[in-house]
Amino acid sequence: MTWHLDSALTQGYVEGSLSGARAASVEAHLLACEQCRESVAAEVPATRLASVWVGVQNAVDAPRASWVERLLGRIGVQPEEARLLAAAPSLRISWLLSICVVMGFVGAAPLSPDRSTLGFLVLAPLIPVLGVACAYGRGVDPTYEMTRATPYPAGRLLLLRAAAVLVASIAVMVPLGFVLSRGWQPLGWLLPSLALVGVTLVAARWLELPVAGAAVVGSYLLVVVAVVADRQDITWIFSGTFQLVWLAAAVGCAVFVTSSPAYRAAFRRTS
Repeated sequence: MTWHLDSALTQGYVEGSLSGARAASVEAHLLACEQCRESVAAEVPATRLASVWVGVQNAVDAPRASWVERLLGRIGVQPEEARLLAAAPSLRISWLLSICVVMGFVGAAPLSPDRSTLGFLVLAPLIPVLGVACAYGRGVDPTYEMTRATPYPAGRLLLLRAAAVLVASIAVMVPLGFVLSRGWQPLGWLLPSLALVGVTLVAARWLELPVAGAAVVGSYLLVVVAVVADRQDITWIFSGTFQLVWLAAAVGCAVFVTSSPAYRAAFRRTS
């Protein structure tokens, strides 16, 4: 090593006033020269070194954002809310892929195209309900205890996750329905799905969300069995007339949720 940093270079490097080329040259020299590293360190305030080290630790220790969290951030969701939303198991890609696999088997198993469509219509409304039931609650949400212990409104988190799960499920199921079925029939499950999710959110006012979801799924399956036993035609509950019933149920649940004091904080943005 034939040269060392003089006081002017040392001070300029510490203050960040050197040009790009000179700063790069100084940094290359510091990598090989312990004497100059010591003289630079002596000029840097201890508080600045501590803050730099804290920044390095935070960058290393910070968890890598998932694809869901990054996507939510790009559409304008606040970082803290994106992290809470992304923690829901039913918003993970493994869960969404399992939907495709299960519904693919439903559609491919029967030899008759009509039975394929029927199986899809009967089971498709349950997918968003199951996703919402697994989105928040004791035993299913890995962040449940943390969110319960913070002042963040539980109702807001529940509704945000329910909305996110519903959008994700519809985005997966609608194209899959057109692959497995034909005509307007692939869309026959949408209103029943919205109504069942709404009933689940209403029931969550008094029950844990997973329990409410299980109750809604069980009740729906009982209705399906009763219709089959009485009419021998399950398509009745997806007909145009009955779609109005599903629509009325969905609207009624939406009115209840938006007017309920327990959910009112969910519609106010937190700071």
